[in-house]
Amino acid sequence: MFNMLNIYVDGSDPMGLVLFIYPVLVFIASFVLQLVVHKKWVILLVNFVLWLILTFAIFNSSFLIWCFVYTFIALIGTLASDLLIYAKNKLITK
Repeated sequence: MFNMLNIYVDGSDPMGLVLFIYPVLVFIASFVLQLVVHKKWVILLVNFVLWLILTFAIFNSSFLIWCFVYTFIALIGTLASDLLIYAKNKLITK
């Protein structure tokens, strides 16, 4: 499937990583961490600081916008996890 979209995990297609792989990984990680930790702001802060460090250590300063985009994607992941927790608690109390 990845060959059809020209997305390679080995880093030969950096835009594929930036546009598809990293957002999916951020969403899944924030979703799972919200289920485990239950602290939305801690997850978002760690995500932002991690991407900020990676921006200046591995990427360049033009990657800074993606730091904010990935933090927003992490917010969506934590909110989706909160919705799942809320729905589960609502079913249990019925």
